[in-house]
Amino acid sequence: MPERLILWGPPVVDRVPGDPDYAACLPGWVKKCADAGVSKIIGGDRTLALTEAAHEVGIKVDPYVNHNAFPRHGSARVTYGWSLDFLRLPVTAAAAREILDRHRPIYDAPKVTTTMSDFARQHPQYRSLTRSHCRAPQWRAEQPYNLQPGEDLYLSPAFPAVRAHQTQLFLEALAHTQGDGIQVEFVLGNEDENGVVPYGYEDRTVAEFQAKHGKDPFDLPNDDLEWMQFRADYVTLSLAEMRAAVKQAYPEAVFSTTIIAGEKEEYLKLLQDWPAWIEQGIVDEFYLWFRTESDVKALERQVRYAVDVAAGRAPVIAELSCYHPGSFQDPALMLAAGEAAIANGAAGVGIYRSHAVEQLDFWPVLETLRTL
Repeated sequence: MPERLILWGPPVVDRVPGDPDYAACLPGWVKKCADAGVSKIIGGDRTLALTEAAHEVGIKVDPYVNHNAFPRHGSARVTYGWSLDFLRLPVTAAAAREILDRHRPIYDAPKVTTTMSDFARQHPQYRSLTRSHCRAPQWRAEQPYNLQPGEDLYLSPAFPAVRAHQTQLFLEALAHTQGDGIQVEFVLGNEDENGVVPYGYEDRTVAEFQAKHGKDPFDLPNDDLEWMQFRADYVTLSLAEMRAAVKQAYPEAVFSTTIIAGEKEEYLKLLQDWPAWIEQGIVDEFYLWFRTESDVKALERQVRYAVDVAAGRAPVIAELSCYHPGSFQDPALMLAAGEAAIANGAAGVGIYRSHAVEQLDFWPVLETLRTL
């Protein structure tokens, strides 16, 4: 039987945070979670009301904050119009569900929306650059913040002020919710043709690498092992500082990370040196997120590798999506994945996310997962 049964996502209720009767809607939903055996909700809705309602039925709540190796502070997001937007029936109707399940979505009318955080706007000197940005003619003088469609804006964790700002975001989430812990959720970011994070070519990072290794990153491929490890060390430092600040403010809080599962050689490409996080005692719980992957054999291999590396120093929990394209939307496959995760040493399993559990009627799946 798994030690932990986790559910990710906000409450699926008829009200939204800020509505005067929102809190009154929560007890019924958290009871449904408790009846299914859920021991922790991760993410939630960032409200104190959810934490209080969940505690009433013995469920812990850990908010999370989305994160990247190099923190994302803006984007030129490309969004599309979809044929699904023209469904005539209310999207919540049973007949609409039947149509949606049969219909192949058609996209059209791409739109680019550019955003930037106030912190990034106020501190342009902290921006992290790619190799191509640095080599573009007059890049810094004329177009330092013009993002291309689909491109994100990242700041460099080489700057202490950037790390301090990120830490404050996690502290604020925990303070606002009075949760039992905080999760650092590593999400997808820009990658080069080899699947490697392309950032880190700003002057400070380059100079510090040259001082340590006597090499110029511009003379190396982006996937040079030393260069990837050097940048990954900044990520580890960021997490260590976050943990220290969280533990100082909330000594009992659980500090956890979740990363998208992959083969062992893929993590460093994303600057996620998670074995170092465990070795240094940074994480209390370590989550592997099977996000767009539903190959049970791959899950077995990747969970076993993580469990072997962790060697009992931190529990490994398998986060199984039934939300994303390519995920475990078949109940039998989800249960097979849960069984494989437990058989290969995972201390817990969970489902991402609450809306999918509701719409796919995966509550019985959760009930069965707790008995594995």
